[in-house]
Formats: sequence, C-alpha cells, structure tokens
Amino acid sequence: MKGIHGLGLAIALGIAGALLNLAYLNNKAKDVAKVEFIGIAAGTTIRPGERLTQKDLVPVGIPERWVGKLRDFAVPFSARNTVVGEPVWRAIEGGTLLLNEDLKTPPPELELAADERAWGIPVDSRQFVPSLIVPGDLVSFLASAVPSGSPTPATVEPFSGDDALAPEPGGQADSTRSPAPADIIGPFKVLALGNRLGSAEVMRTAGLRQVQENVMLIRVTVQADGSLDPKSQKLRDLLDASGGRPLSILLHPRSS
Repeated sequence: MKGIHGLGLAIALGIAGALLNLAYLNNKAKDVAKVEFIGIAAGTTIRPGERLTQKDLVPVGIPERWVGKLRDFAVPFSARNTVVGEPVWRAIEGGTLLLNEDLKTPPPELELAADERAWGIPVDSRQFVPSLIVPGDLVSFLASAVPSGSPTPATVEPFSGDDALAPEPGGQADSTRSPAPADIIGPFKVLALGNRLGSAEVMRTAGLRQVQENVMLIRVTVQADGSLDPKSQKLRDLLDASGGRPLSILLHPRSS
C-alpha cells in the first residue's frame, strides 16, 4: 500500500511540475512575443507640416506583456502604408514612437505679416456654396455701382433759365436709366469664412459647427503711412457706396 501511495504522490508531483513548467514557458513566450509599432528612424527629424515617407518609419518591438494601453495611442507597424504621405502637425525627433495624435489636423491659425491685416467683408452667401470656398483661395468682389441717372446729393439752388425746361412740381425723373457696369476688384486671398479657418471637411471631423459664413475674412496690405493699398482702398470705397450691402464674389481657379 505504501508503494501505491508513493507512486501516486510521484505522479501528482510530476503533473504539478509540468504545469509550473508550462506556465513558466508561457510567460517566457510572452516576453519573446512582441507587438511592433511605428517608430521614427534615428537621426531623422520630421518638421511640422512635412509628410511621412517610407524611409522615416522603422518597426519598434514591444514585449506583448508590456503593451497595455499603448495600443490606444501608438500606430501599429502593420498600418504603416496608411500613414505614408500623411503630414504631421508637430516636430517629431528620431527614436520616438509615432502617435495617433501626431496625425490629427492641428487647429489652424491666422498668420499675418507685419504689413498685412485681416478684413471681414460681408458677402452674399445665397449666390455661392460656402463649403466650396477654402481659406487660401483667391476671390474678387463684384458689385454694381450706382446706376447712371440716379439722383445724387447736391446743393439745391434756385432755378434760373427757361421755366419751360424746369421739371413740374411732383414730377418724376426719367425712369430710363442705363445700367452701370459692375466693378470687379481683386484678387484677395481668403483667410477665413465665418469661423472656419480650414476646409469644411476638417471642421466636420473636429465636430465644430460653422457660423457667420456670410462674412469672409480677406488679407489686405497696409502701406508705410498706415493707409490701405490702392486695391483695398477701392474695395472700401465700393463697400461704402453700396451702403454696406453684401457683395457677390468671383472665385479664381486654384493653382495646381
């Protein structure tokens, strides 16, 4: 009987040892098994706005047991083809991992030179599709001047001359007026459309709602004495003549 008990104990110890060995090997396998993420090659610096190339990317292996939540932030190396050609919005030094946050579009900002100003112009949004306008586009403004024959403010002086030529009291001026030619002033570079400083798609992706799309922010230049450049001054005169009414726009072709 003692021999049978001894044999059973030996078998039990053998099974326990096998299980412990299996657990040990499993842990070692996890240490060896690695998950690869995208890293930036050593000696490489990606500047803001630059696009990633295949040579910029290297695999960085992390032991699987240590990955944890890194999957939520780093880009897996298996997805490298989806990021090649994509721009980054911040500077990334070699030897670091590429993060999902690096590929997001940064909040756009207005950039003006020392002699430039941003000027908001009311535009008639009923005559164009605002989402088709992208900051950076060139536009000209179209507005009709006062029709020929329209009365203009003047000092009233006593009528002299042949009374037969004088207009009858209560009479109306000649209703036949020739249409005035339209003034086209531009081009101007669009800085923003309402609160949108980028494309409509980027704004939708950011979950932002566009407002005041009937106000177009354009770039104008000021001269050394602080006055507007002649083109901008002409636009101001035209806007004043129209009584501040919204202007129509002409969209210029985009350069390739």
